[in-house]
Amino acid sequence: MAQDFDLFGNPLVTTEKKLGRPEHEPDEEKIIFVMVLLASGATNREVAKTLGLSVPTFRKHYLHLIKHRDLLLDRLQTKLRVSQIRQGLSGNASALNAALGMLERVKAESADRTVKARGTEPAKKPEKLGKKEQQKMAAQNVGGKYATPVPPKLVIDNR
Repeated sequence: MAQDFDLFGNPLVTTEKKLGRPEHEPDEEKIIFVMVLLASGATNREVAKTLGLSVPTFRKHYLHLIKHRDLLLDRLQTKLRVSQIRQGLSGNASALNAALGMLERVKAESADRTVKARGTEPAKKPEKLGKKEQQKMAAQNVGGKYATPVPPKLVIDNR
């Protein structure tokens, strides 16, 4: 095995230099950060800029969060509730009281949704029309340049 030497006779150690930035690795703190930003309505571009990433890199690493953008607020609230209950169970009395109050609010909101759902009547489906009736309705609703002309006004004088 031949080894290369420099001018002074020292062996050359060649290490492969990695060019560019190191690969982005999402950790739990960054994931929660992204969840908060997406839940608050930030765009992908804004979140990527905040993290110091390009939009494609952001999509590559956080696509699982982007797909469920509408559920992120519920997920965050759930995580906060769980951590609050954990703190309460570990001995933090104020966290336990806050968790119990929060659970009461959730219970009240659930009961309120149930009561509101009872009071509303299900929407009636519109009567289904056949093809001919649909075509007649469409023809009657045509306006603009292609509308049927207004018939002339007839003046009859019977003297």
